[in-house]
Amino acid sequence: MAIKLKSQAEKKKETAIEALDLVLDSKFLNALAEPSRVEVLKQVIRLGKADITELSEGMKLDRSVISRHLGILQEVGILIREKQGKHVYYQLDPRNAIQKFKSILQHLEELVMICCPPVKSN
Repeated sequence: MAIKLKSQAEKKKETAIEALDLVLDSKFLNALAEPSRVEVLKQVIRLGKADITELSEGMKLDRSVISRHLGILQEVGILIREKQGKHVYYQLDPRNAIQKFKSILQHLEELVMICCPPVKSN
């Protein structure tokens, strides 16, 4: 039985797909897949640095649910948590969040160029 060797292009495509799979299946994107968590994130962005009391004002979620969502967003690097005395404040971690989105975009661009190169028009 003959063994089919993969071409360089096939190997490159496979590597790009694997890299994109890792990014798309990441905890980062999973954290953003929950609509309530996105609402909590929007509230943090609106208010800037805020504690759970400030964040819960105007939200329909229980404080315990908001707190759990904040913990997940902090765990994946979207938020920064800072304790000051008895208060815990949350704010967006802009550099880390932007870097994660750039990584997703970079992997997607690489895969698109491999799988779907632009068609040259005459």
